[in-house]
Amino acid sequence: KAPQPDFKEYLVAPVHVHLLVTKSELNLTTTLEEKDITRIFGKVNRIWGHAGIHLPVERLIKEPAENPNAYRQNYQSRNLRWLLALRPEASRAESWFHVYYLKRFGVNGVYIGRDGMFVKDTARLRGVEGGIGEPIPRVTAHELGHAFTLKHRQSVTNLMASGTSGWTLNEAEIKQVRTAAGKMKWIRTAEEILKEADALHVQGKKKEAAALYRRIAGIPLHCPETTRARKRASR
Repeated sequence: KAPQPDFKEYLVAPVHVHLLVTKSELNLTTTLEEKDITRIFGKVNRIWGHAGIHLPVERLIKEPAENPNAYRQNYQSRNLRWLLALRPEASRAESWFHVYYLKRFGVNGVYIGRDGMFVKDTARLRGVEGGIGEPIPRVTAHELGHAFTLKHRQSVTNLMASGTSGWTLNEAEIKQVRTAAGKMKWIRTAEEILKEADALHVQGKKKEAAALYRRIAGIPLHCPETTRARKRASR
């Protein structure tokens, strides 16, 4: 169980999740569905709650891979930059984190850049005491750790250890993550988002307000702020 920062401490970093599918290449085509992403990011956010970071799924896109030939030619390669060729041009964005899921490739996951994190459905990990039971959330959270500038640290229970089910962060890593997040202009505080959402709600702009409430509704806290966000997020 992670420590629980106060609502006002949370930083919110939206994620675009891409489910890559290609009818002619079943080994590329992810088996994950929306319900799986909801479960996966519920666990990702319990891990990152340890650092007061929330990663809402801002957009979930099921789309054909851009260049399936790149997969056929390289899927066993350990030089993984070829994965960038799979990203559909139309769904890229300047801001946000982008996580792409596909069925199989040479490693559990890889961080190539803020707009190029890849995780495979068939990820497998070495279990450690107190570790997370499902591989995909841990691999996803690990790659997001790289997006927050963290390097590998081979302590078996640590989130940034290679290939284990560990999920913890130490105080220095938490400080590093929060410093890095503070430099990303599109990452905002939960308080700031709530204030803007409340203002829109008062103005009667319920649809715009709901979009902002959804960003903070999944923060793993039971407090007046999250209760209000959850109530208004579905309007």
